[in-house]
Amino acid sequence: MSIYTNFISSGINAEYGDNTLIIFTSDNGPWEYKCDLAGSHLPFEGLYQKSEYGGGSTGKMTTWEGGHRVPFIASWPGHISPGSVSDDLSSALDILPTLAQIVGFTLPPDRVFDGVPLSFVQPANSPRVLFIPDADVEEISVFRWDQYKVYFATFSIPDCAGKKGKDRLHNPDLPLVFDLSTDPAESTPVTNLTKEFYDLLINSKNEIQESIDNTFRSTVDWRKDEKFVACCNPDAKYCSCSKFGLRGVSKKFYM
Repeated sequence: MSIYTNFISSGINAEYGDNTLIIFTSDNGPWEYKCDLAGSHLPFEGLYQKSEYGGGSTGKMTTWEGGHRVPFIASWPGHISPGSVSDDLSSALDILPTLAQIVGFTLPPDRVFDGVPLSFVQPANSPRVLFIPDADVEEISVFRWDQYKVYFATFSIPDCAGKKGKDRLHNPDLPLVFDLSTDPAESTPVTNLTKEFYDLLINSKNEIQESIDNTFRSTVDWRKDEKFVACCNPDAKYCSCSKFGLRGVSKKFYM
C-alpha cells in the first residue's frame, strides 16, 4: 500500500510542490462473507464474539473493530513528518473539519458536526468519545471512550462459510468493555472497572444519544418521484449506469 501512496504523492508533489495534502483511507473493514477476496482484518478479530457467541463474521457490517477499523495515511510535506505515526483516536468524520480549518472556512454553527480537526492540524483532546454508527438500530449500541470500546449490544453477520453467531443485548448498567490498547482482538472484557467509571461511560453514551436525537435528519421517500428510484437504464437520465458497465441496481430488482 505504501508503494502506491508514495507513487501518487511523488507525482502530485512534482506537479504542485508541497502545497498538497493527500489522504488515503477506506470506508470499512473486510467483508468476510467474500472469503479470500475480502482481505484480512487481523489483528482486529473480535475473538469474544467467536469464542462466546458462536462465531460469525466480525468484519464489515458489524461494530467489532474488524468491521470499521481502516487504514489512514496522510502526506503533507512541511506539515506532517515523514514516517510519523499517531495513536490518536480519529474517524473519517474528522476529514471535513480538518479541511475546513486548513482553508480557513468556518463551519455553519446551526448544526452538529461529529468530527474534529485531525491532530496534524490541531492537537487532539483526550479522552475522546466517538460513537460508532449502527445502521440497524436507532439507539447507540457501541462507542469508543479513549482506548476503551463499550458495547451495549453485540452481533455478527454470516462469515465465509455462511455461519452467523448469536446477537446479545448487554446489561445497560454494566456494558461489555474492552481495552483496545492491550487487547485489539477484543478477546477479554475488562472486569475491574469501578462503578464510577461505568457511570461515566453511561453518561457519555446518553450525551451522544441526546445529540443524535436532537439533530435534524431528513428521510427519503422514494415513492414521491419515480425518477429517484435506484435503477440501471443507460438511456435514462437519472440512472446510475455507464457505457462501461453497470454501476447501479436494476429497477426491476429494486422494486
